Amino acid sequence: MTPTPSAAPAATFRRQSRTLELSAAGAVVVFLLVGSVTGCSAIAGPVRTEAQFLEHVRDTEAAGEETVLFLGSDPDSVILRKSTDSASCVDDLGVDRDDTQRDQPSVSWAPEFQHGDAGYRAAVAALRRRWSGRGWKVTTKPGTDPVTDKATDLQEIHTTDDHGVALSLSPGRRTGEGMVVADGGCVRHDGYWDAYAWSNS
Repeated sequence: MTPTPSAAPAATFRRQSRTLELSAAGAVVVFLLVGSVTGCSAIAGPVRTEAQFLEHVRDTEAAGEETVLFLGSDPDSVILRKSTDSASCVDDLGVDRDDTQRDQPSVSWAPEFQHGDAGYRAAVAALRRRWSGRGWKVTTKPGTDPVTDKATDLQEIHTTDDHGVALSLSPGRRTGEGMVVADGGCVRHDGYWDAYAWSNS
């Protein structure tokens, strides 16, 4: 049956609309794929040399140790663990070169405070003054019990130092105990890093 003059333009319009929809959908898919690859690279930043990465590891440890010392504890006596594990530091899309590694150095300590929760609150206040005085952005949020994961009336405090190391103090497992974490973030770098030896040093 020959379409009427009014039906033919309508059919043509529908075909053109369908073509535009498919083209737009394809463009969205390409945009998302490109964005994902770019995002993965942005997470870890530019590729650092082996020497630059090792210096960043030292800066990460030093930033945490300095914080623990400021809070009145010996870093060597209250260290909890050194870690390189992070699900967000995995390159699933294969955007890195074959000789490029990804690692996320992180160290945690468990300093103790006199006077229980009051001592912890005083530590948070002291760190806020110290970090703010250095021009670092300081944020706080409600703390949770690391054992029960329930909210407490204590706060966590966070900042990032001049070397890009994320520092935080949160409530520890016991009253009057805190947890200081220095996280170097996900870093892409050249060379081989013996993360196991570092974690157990």
